[in-house]
This record gives sequence, structure tokens and C-alpha cells, in this order.
Amino acid sequence: MHPHQPQSTLDTYQQSRDARRHQLERQDDSRSPAQRDRDRILHSSAFRRLAGITQVVAPSEGYVFHTRLTHTLEVAQIARRIAERFCREVPELVAKLGGIDPDTVEAAALAHDLGHPPFGHTGERTLNVISKAHSNSGVFEGFEGNAQSFRIITTLAAHRDVYPGLNLTRATLNASLKYPWFQDSDYPAHYGNKYGVYRSEQADYDFARAGVTDLHKTLEAELMDYADDVAYSVYDLDDFYRVGMIPLDRLAYDGISLTSFLQAWKEDAAQGSDITPEHIDAHQEAFQDLLDSLVIDEVYRGTFEQRALLRTRASSLIRDWIMAVRLQVPQQGHSALDIPHHTRMDIAFLKRIVREYLLGNPRLATQRHGQEQIITSLFETYLQAVCEHNDHLVPARFNQELERLSTPRVNQIPSDDAIRLAVDIVAHFTDAQALHMYRRLSGIAPGAISDFIDV
Repeated sequence: MHPHQPQSTLDTYQQSRDARRHQLERQDDSRSPAQRDRDRILHSSAFRRLAGITQVVAPSEGYVFHTRLTHTLEVAQIARRIAERFCREVPELVAKLGGIDPDTVEAAALAHDLGHPPFGHTGERTLNVISKAHSNSGVFEGFEGNAQSFRIITTLAAHRDVYPGLNLTRATLNASLKYPWFQDSDYPAHYGNKYGVYRSEQADYDFARAGVTDLHKTLEAELMDYADDVAYSVYDLDDFYRVGMIPLDRLAYDGISLTSFLQAWKEDAAQGSDITPEHIDAHQEAFQDLLDSLVIDEVYRGTFEQRALLRTRASSLIRDWIMAVRLQVPQQGHSALDIPHHTRMDIAFLKRIVREYLLGNPRLATQRHGQEQIITSLFETYLQAVCEHNDHLVPARFNQELERLSTPRVNQIPSDDAIRLAVDIVAHFTDAQALHMYRRLSGIAPGAISDFIDV
């Protein structure tokens, strides 16, 4: 619950935070409601598939990069530790702000990336563009990874045959909503095109947000979101520094390189970011200090001593950022989570380095082009199968949704429901499954009839 709500509303929400939309639960369970939520997510097939989903590069790369699964586990660990610290150090303030349950925060963190499709952000962008291009309604929402995560935990995941989804508590559903609004909501402009729920999950959203009268994230959702930023900015940078793709040493020791990097950032910041060129100028010395604290004074060769040193420095930075955040009674329009401005700038700086040196790397660009072709081909194949009610081609786990689809076409144009089902099918693959199915369906490598296809 967001603390801007009236106290009477806070009390009502607190009493109902353990409620579930489908009241069909076992009573002989020693776990708390939030612990049951955490365990349901942890044991779901949607969670397991994250091991095969790109974080920045594919899990199949020879080097041991982070996957969506390892990233998710790190986010959950960081988020839980912050929540536990607040409950231990400022319990009265925690109670005043509506409460924090570390199990709820951890459950939300475990769920926050479930909706990522094959090939990470490349798959997300491609599915969004291609699905919208096939819709003629003018209201189809396309694809958004955060909204897909909410759809998975409320609609697509299987837990009991008497209801869809995982039947999580109101508190966990709310904590999983990093962007608690629809695409067509009047939300703050600095969030860009991000939104957290499709209209198809309107009933689940209404249940989760009962008693909430604005678009603010809950405090538990803010903790999860901050932990996500911390994990992403440190560990992705660490991965690619060690393989020589991000030149932290050059930025640290070559003033011209750092000046050029910051100038490019300022030019982008001048185009509507919540970080201004003045902010960047004011923190240039701090950025230099941050770089100095991360790099080592010799060429990285992967020795035990070097690996231990990098791990120590990364751990120290994460610890500093965990300890930097505070709780506060918020003023109107502000968060109860008080993140110092210099911490926000440091996180933004490291995220910008990853974007500048990695996401624009030509070696990744050629991969992304191929991944776009795979996603597009799979989507068009499965959309045709859905429109033809081809239950031999549509994966068995989606046959129930296919049976419910009474009008797959309207005037020869695919219906939005048919497009959504095709999106769900493609989005549920891992990277390796998507590549395998593309080769099989296109005839490039049809395989054998005895091949096991886990779909």
C-alpha cells in the first residue's frame, strides 16, 4: 500500500493484503501466505525457464554470463536484505507506512522478470512491433515484458486445475507491479512506454489494487525495483569488463575517454531524461571515484587474485547501495523510499556504460538481427496456426486457450485475442527452444520424429 493513502484505507488494505482472488486454499499449511507465494513462484515452470533466457547475451555463449535466472535470484536476495534491514532497524516507521514483509518482497522479485521472451529485450521489442502490425483494432497493446509477467502469475501459470495462474495474495500481486498502470493510463512521462498490465488482466489488477486510489507503486514494489537497478548496474558491468568488452580501465585512466563518454550522455539527457546535463557535470568527480574503485591496475587475465578482487569490489558497492537507501514519511508526490541523489546518479552512470559499450556493439547487432528474424517467423507461423485452429501445431499447454477462441478472424483479419495467443506461445519459449522450433518449422533443420520438444 502506498503511504499517501488515508490511514483508514491503509488499515483496510493491511487487513486484506493476504487475500487471494480464488479462495480455494489448503488450511493445513505452516507457511505464511507470503511464504506460500514465494514457493509457488520458485517452483513454477515459468521461473525455471529463466535459466534459458538472455540477460544481455545468450545463455549458450561459451563464457558464463548472467542469465535472467541468476539476475532474478540476485534481485531477490538484495531486495530481501533491504526489507529485513528496515524491519529490524525502523519497525515503527515500517508499520506506519503500511508494513513490509520480506517474503512478499522476495516473491515479487522472483516474479518480476517471468515475462521476458526469448532473446531478452530484442525479443520484447520484436514481439511488440510485429503483434501491433497484425492488429487492425487500434487498441491492441502489443507486448510488454512487465505486463507479461503479471499475465503469467495471474492467468497463464498452472498451479491448480480449478483456477488460472498462481492465485497469489493481493500484497504479492501489488509488489510485483513495477508499473501499476495500463498502457493507456495517464502515468508519469519519464517512464516512457513502460506499463505493467494488459487489459485482459483487468479483473486481477482491480483485485490487486483494491483500496489504492492512485498509480503509485507499493513500498514493497519500490524495494524490488530498486534492487533490480542495483543488480543490473553492477553484475552486467562486471561480466563484460572481465571479458574485455567494457573498457572501464580506459574510462578510469584516460580523461579524454571519460569526457567524451559523459558528453554523449549529456546530449541524450538533454532530450527529456530525468537526469539533466547539469546533474552529469556536477557528478563528474564522483564518477571518476566510482571507476577508480572498480577497476584493477593490470590487464585482467582471470587469476584467482583478480577474480577475488573484482568480487570484493562489486560486493562492497552493493553493500553501500543497500545501506544508502532509507525510509521516510513521504511528502505528496514523493516516495517513501529515500534513495540519495548521488546513489541514483552512480547507478545511472553504470547502466549508461553497459548501454554505450555493449548494447551498441556490432557483434551483438548481427546477433540481434538474426533473433528478430526468428521471433518474426515464429509469431507468423503460430498466428496462422491459431487462426486455423491447428491444435497439432499449437503447443498442448495452449490448447485450452485455443478452444476458447471462438472468432480467430474478423473479416479475414486476425482478432486481437488470436494475436495475444500467438504472442503468448512465442513468449513462453527459452532462447534454445525458439531457435530449435524456428529451424524445425522452417525446414532448415527439421530434426527427427523422435525428438523431444518440451513446449
